[in-house]
Amino acid sequence: MSLKEDLITELESTRREYHLLVESVPEATYRSPSANPAWSIGDVLYHITLGPPAVRVEIWIILHAGWLFSTLLNNRTAGIFNWGNALFARHPKHIAPASLTQAYDRGHAGLLASLRKMREDDLSKSIKYPEAFVGELAGVVTVERLLRYIRGHFEVHAGQIRGRLG
Repeated sequence: MSLKEDLITELESTRREYHLLVESVPEATYRSPSANPAWSIGDVLYHITLGPPAVRVEIWIILHAGWLFSTLLNNRTAGIFNWGNALFARHPKHIAPASLTQAYDRGHAGLLASLRKMREDDLSKSIKYPEAFVGELAGVVTVERLLRYIRGHFEVHAGQIRGRLG
């Protein structure tokens, strides 16, 4: 199995697990607090859907405009990113299971389309992430590491939901 095929398998598995998570969470609990003190369970479910499209943009930047990271991403702009992330996670509309899975699937499909167009050597291209931007990705980040981050991101937030639901 090639590295690209391995990554596709991991991303597909994460998508299926997201669907199972959404199916397992009663919609009546969406407004309940999650184990993340800033967000409700619904906020966390919605936030997870933002991962694939965000990673897709970050991969594009690594492959085509790496200078943006060193120029635009620093401790000051990280504060703006984190503020926006928190704002977007508090989705103002009614969140329903179908809209969550549809949003995740759209981002997932776009990310897979980008991955399928890449050459194997693109997966080793990298950029240095500032620690303040995304702490879990601080340091040198390859395209492969970003793609694998989707799974880790999901697992952290799924744990925050499961921790509250028992």
